[in-house]
Amino acid sequence: MNIVVTCPRYFPELNHINNLLRKHDVKIDFKKPDGQGFLLNEMKLFLKDASIAVVGDDQIDDSLLDECKNLDLIIKWGAGVDNINITNTEPKVLNSPGDIYKDVAEHTVFLIGSLLKNIPEIHLKVLNNNLWHKPTGTRIMNKDIGLVGFGRIGQQTAKILKSFGANIYFSDPYVENVENNLGEKKNIEYIKENCDILVITASLTNDTKNLLNSDFFNSLGKKPYIVNVSRGSIINEKDLIEALEEELISGCALDVFENEPINKDSQLKTFENVVFSSHNASNTHEANASVNSQVTEILLNWLGYD
Repeated sequence: MNIVVTCPRYFPELNHINNLLRKHDVKIDFKKPDGQGFLLNEMKLFLKDASIAVVGDDQIDDSLLDECKNLDLIIKWGAGVDNINITNTEPKVLNSPGDIYKDVAEHTVFLIGSLLKNIPEIHLKVLNNNLWHKPTGTRIMNKDIGLVGFGRIGQQTAKILKSFGANIYFSDPYVENVENNLGEKKNIEYIKENCDILVITASLTNDTKNLLNSDFFNSLGKKPYIVNVSRGSIINEKDLIEALEEELISGCALDVFENEPINKDSQLKTFENVVFSSHNASNTHEANASVNSQVTEILLNWLGYD
C-alpha cells in the first residue's frame, strides 16, 4: 500500500508514522510544493499509484480519479476541503481540523491590532528609513466588529475580542444561538452599514465566493477595516484594490489571497494600509501537533492498526 503526503506540515510526523507502520507492507512517499500547493496535473502524477493521500491546499477534482484508480482515501490536513472538488462518494475525503481554530483566532486579533496601531508601517519606517515614525492609532475597545461566518474560528475570535471591550456582531445562516453571549446575530446588511471592522471567517462556498465585491464596498456605511483569514476568493481583489484607492475602507489585513503566493507585482503591495500574512494563521507548534496527531489517528484507524 502506498501513502503519498503532499502537505509539508505533516512531514515532522513521518518518522513517527513510519515507525508505527514498519511491520506492515506500507510505503510512505512525500512531495513538497514550492508554493501553497501542487497543481492538478502534478497531483495526478504523484497520486497515480497511491492508496491514501495526505494533502494540503493542492488542486484535486474528479478528473484526477480517472488516472488514480487505487486512491481510496484523501485526508485533508486542516479543516477546509474547498480545494477538493470531488463529486463521487469514493475516494473517501476526511478533514482534520484539530484545534487550529484557536491559532487562527489569535492571528486574527493580531492582524486587527497591527492595523489599528499601524505596527507594520512603523516597523518599516524605522527599519528602512531610520524615521522615528509616530502615527496615531485607535483602540479595539468599543469598536463594532462584524464577523462574516461564525463557526469555531469566528466564535473564538469573538471570545478574545470581547475581552478588549469590543461589540461583536455576526452573520451566519447556519448559526442561530451562541452560548456565553459571544455576539449578536445580524444580517449582512446591518454589518455592512454599522461595523468598524469586518472579519471574514466564513467557509468558501458558491454563496460566499466574491461576496466582498464592488457592490459590497460601495454599500458600506462606514470606512471599516477588512480582515480575511478564511479564503482569498471570498474577496474580489480587483474590487478590493478599487475600494482602497477610493478610500471606501480604512485598510485591510489579508492572510489569504485569490492566488497564492500573491503575485510579486500585485497592486495591493502599493498601499501602506494593507497588512500581509502568508496563509499562515494556523501555523503554530501547538496547532501542527494537534492536526498531525489527528491525521495519524485517521490513518491508523483506516488501516485497522489502532
